[in-house]
Amino acid sequence: MLDRCPACAAPAGDPFFSVTGLPVHGTAVLPDPGSARAVGVGDQVLVLCERCGTVFNRDFDEGLLDYTGDHEESQHHSPRFAAYAEEITADWVARFGLAGEHVVEVGCGSGDFAAELLAAGVGRVTGIDPHFGPDRVRPRLAGRLTAVPDVFARDQVEPGTAALVCRHTLEHIPALADFGAELHAGLVRGGGRALLAEVPDLGRILDEGAFWDLQYEHCSYFTPATLRGFLAGSGFGGVDAGDVAVRLTYADQYVVAEAGPRGTPGTPELAPHLRDALHAACHDFAARAGRQIGHWRGWLGERAAAGDDVVVWGGGAKGLTFLNVVEGGSRVSGVDGGAPGAVRAVVDINPGLQGHHMGGLGLPIRAPKDLVDAPPRSVLLMNPVYAGEVRATLDGLGLTTTELLTV
Repeated sequence: MLDRCPACAAPAGDPFFSVTGLPVHGTAVLPDPGSARAVGVGDQVLVLCERCGTVFNRDFDEGLLDYTGDHEESQHHSPRFAAYAEEITADWVARFGLAGEHVVEVGCGSGDFAAELLAAGVGRVTGIDPHFGPDRVRPRLAGRLTAVPDVFARDQVEPGTAALVCRHTLEHIPALADFGAELHAGLVRGGGRALLAEVPDLGRILDEGAFWDLQYEHCSYFTPATLRGFLAGSGFGGVDAGDVAVRLTYADQYVVAEAGPRGTPGTPELAPHLRDALHAACHDFAARAGRQIGHWRGWLGERAAAGDDVVVWGGGAKGLTFLNVVEGGSRVSGVDGGAPGAVRAVVDINPGLQGHHMGGLGLPIRAPKDLVDAPPRSVLLMNPVYAGEVRATLDGLGLTTTELLTV
């Protein structure tokens, strides 16, 4: 149990939300219902730091995570996501002069974004991630993409590195202050001009009561203001001058930060008016999440009573949290437990997940074409940003009467 904020070391306060028995892996590839139901679980007990505004899981236990099996985290099978990745990469390469340069990607996952950087004109990329070994480098990228299967440290950044990229990694880091210091020292060591970071936006999660966006693997959460504060406290400044730049992207689901090495390290502290607003949003979240859970349990119960099959579209972490809370064994504080309802299967466009099973409930994960044999009454989509492409896919399969809803 963490008794201090991982970003600024302020004493931890009381939790504002908790979910227990949550499967710890949202990207694990599980071959059969038995192994899926036996997946490890943990508790997410969220605490707001009243000094810097970082939200963190007080009960996070890194020892529960096991990445020795297969994991599939790629989102690039979605045309919408692939277009976004291409757009932000082209923007960064152009604005920060990365064409022909060496870039280090910290927490590169499967290497999809590293490949985007190279396609956009970056000369070489070093991808650092404990789960990214040389065997995962695509043959066509050999010689331009170097895999370092390790936890990031400053001495892995070679001199002459133009930028560090750190997308969807900070939310996985329990020791934030130490990691921020390593990022800053690595950028300085490489002589780089920019740290380019991206995380999910906590503000949207709180405002929407989007409990499905909580993942056990995400032990730290940020808003634009708190991400700027964390990076400034780690020694980053603006790329040219001034403050770290932050903005919302991808239908306001992500926070992007662009920072330079010239700042003054210190203890991050959120401005009082921002801290008060964040405090109110956090402490309203439990009620909002409870209303969402009640709504979807009621809706699924009605579908089950009518004998209508429902398919959830999204076999990754969002679908896993949603289904395990609404119908499975995960329990949200102050909300009664769920019961099996109308959901019989999950659909995902990622071939790496198809034919496998979702952690916790053990539901099968199917390909979209598999719906043709037994068309569902409704498809419940876990992310509205994909509504257009999913509707087009259903219509293309002849499932024009299948209802499409989004959470």
